[in-house]
Amino acid sequence: MLKIFFLAVFALTSVCAEGEFIVLHSPDSVQFNNRQPLNQSMLKDIITAILGFTVQPNHQWNGLAVTDPFGLPEAAVSIVIEGVDSLESSRNVKFPLNVDENEERTWQVVRQRLEDRDKNNTLIRIRVGDGFDALGQSSLGELKPNYIERTVYLNPKNETDHQFIREVQLLRAIAQNVPSTVSANSKPDVYWLIVSGLGPVIDYYGKDSLAAKEAFKLLDDALEEICQAFIEVYKNNVFIAALTSDSNKVRDTRSINSLRVQRAVTEATKTDTTSDTNKKATDTPSSGLKPEDRNRAKKYSKDYSAIFNIILWFGVIFVFSLLAICITIADMDPGRDSIIYRMTSNRMKKDN
Repeated sequence: MLKIFFLAVFALTSVCAEGEFIVLHSPDSVQFNNRQPLNQSMLKDIITAILGFTVQPNHQWNGLAVTDPFGLPEAAVSIVIEGVDSLESSRNVKFPLNVDENEERTWQVVRQRLEDRDKNNTLIRIRVGDGFDALGQSSLGELKPNYIERTVYLNPKNETDHQFIREVQLLRAIAQNVPSTVSANSKPDVYWLIVSGLGPVIDYYGKDSLAAKEAFKLLDDALEEICQAFIEVYKNNVFIAALTSDSNKVRDTRSINSLRVQRAVTEATKTDTTSDTNKKATDTPSSGLKPEDRNRAKKYSKDYSAIFNIILWFGVIFVFSLLAICITIADMDPGRDSIIYRMTSNRMKKDN
């Protein structure tokens, strides 16, 4: 079993691909202190904590600080950029991101936590690559193409370039519709946008090519429009972040390591089966004692300790309270004007 554990840990750590978690905007009540790497599986705790939810994280990442619990963001906007490990962005607040979880899993957990508290939250997830035909009537209203200026290095006739340009147009259309379709209502909202067209452009031209730099610039401008639109609606009280992940590397590494772990589990299972068989043969009792006659410990309910502590401390407090009352009554001096003396002393009755 120890061998399986180490192989599983190796597989999980090797699955992690390099990415970035970029804070595009955050209010003054939320601050990020360091550049410590974080796992994508932590993002669901980070996002819900920023929105005011109480979470019990199982990690040691301490890059988030909430300075004003009464001024938390009313909404969180996440832009997932698939197929690239980083953005050519001048943003200062960046964190190395280990992609140990699928973005859809992160979204589902965040959505479930918000729905468990209130059913009236605005929860929108849009895969921009679906295009205007699929998203014409979206949750953000009717989306119409917001045409960009003529590109220099990207060729709209190329299918890869055309798809990316369409996604940028859709992002700009979303930014244009936000002021008219989104309203702040003091309830936490989450907007989840997924961009998948940048990765194929980088793979086609190369990351250092002029076409790739133009693509980065177009996407950065679209993200800026998204930020300004949500900042205007929520009056600066919104958290906006972008996260990048090279999903191809994650899938390739995961498939290789899953095969390794599967082989190791099979071998270890055979070994454990053999050892368990030998152990059962050794531990078989020679006597004919029944299980109830083997002096085994009594089984208690899982609530036994809680009930026992309640009864114990209630009894202790009750006994000491009763003792204190008895001592107080015994030492009490009623005084001459007390009803006790008035009813028992004939002399006091005559005086009155």
